[in-house]
Amino acid sequence: MKKGSRLFARLDNGEEAVLFEGGNRIPFFWLTLLGQEDIDAFYEQSRLRSASETEQHKCCFELDKLRALVRAADRRDYLAQYSASCLSLFDDWLYFMQITDFSDRKIYLDMDEIGACYETPELFADSLRRAVTSFDDHRETWYESTVAAACGNESRNQLERRFSDFSETCREMNRKDIYSRFNKKIHLEKRHSAGKKIVRAVLIMLLLALLAAAVFFFVLE
Repeated sequence: MKKGSRLFARLDNGEEAVLFEGGNRIPFFWLTLLGQEDIDAFYEQSRLRSASETEQHKCCFELDKLRALVRAADRRDYLAQYSASCLSLFDDWLYFMQITDFSDRKIYLDMDEIGACYETPELFADSLRRAVTSFDDHRETWYESTVAAACGNESRNQLERRFSDFSETCREMNRKDIYSRFNKKIHLEKRHSAGKKIVRAVLIMLLLALLAAAVFFFVLE
């Protein structure tokens, strides 16, 4: 299993079905699900765990599905204003989350490993509060316009519905991202080729200069 942030559901049999993985970052669609009270509860849980030497369970957000999705939908205007290129993806993601089976009606966000990178639980909670406040106060914050940064990479699971099959926007954005990285690689190789040509030309000129100097000294002798 990949490390990092995860958005998952619990099935009827108690097993976890990981829907999206964020790696070493928190996709910003996930942040739209959070309220200040969720962060306060998470902070309290993290603080108590850090004070206990025997506590082993992971800290993660346990969000009421309906309340979290309504909160995210209320923040759609923020996406429309500052992340319009991701708005269609957001609509698809929100609907996908709505129709996906969360047996206990809770959405789980595992950010434990990311939180562990902060010196204290308080610093991590403060960073989450700033992100959530930017949504509510309509303060512009830069987010990368990629599927991975927006909703995370889709994870393999036992559920029938897959977001990439459901969302044409997701597939199109992934294609553009792949083509963009491919083009950057080509352009980088071209720059390297041009650099090699310049070095080769300089070496040839130095060689010609040395040959000319040798001929000059030979004629003088």
